[in-house]
Amino acid sequence: MKKLVILVMVFIGLFLVGWYGAPKNELLEETLYSRYYSYLDKTYSDFILCPKIDKIERIEGDTRRHKVYASVLNYNGHHGDVPYDKINITLTDTPENDVKINKVIIQKGISEKESLIQCRQEN
Repeated sequence: MKKLVILVMVFIGLFLVGWYGAPKNELLEETLYSRYYSYLDKTYSDFILCPKIDKIERIEGDTRRHKVYASVLNYNGHHGDVPYDKINITLTDTPENDVKINKVIIQKGISEKESLIQCRQEN
């Protein structure tokens, strides 16, 4: 079932790239984040705004094994004067162990500038 969902997301993403010209890296980030989001504990369910894959490293050069560094803002910060919180996630994705969340760090009350950078509204 997971493979079917991922396949559908890829086809939708390819359609959007062709139709709207969405940048390839943003599509990759959204697709990968959608894959990894289901592995996060319900504790982090508010953290769903502006997903970003910060870095992907191959494990020992293998194209099927990756260490992924991702980040996302919490949605509650979007309402009112409450500053955003940012979650940084480090995980491994391997065929033998599937996805394993290795580290989760929450940065409370990040600056407005940092939140704009996360959401690609400022460079």
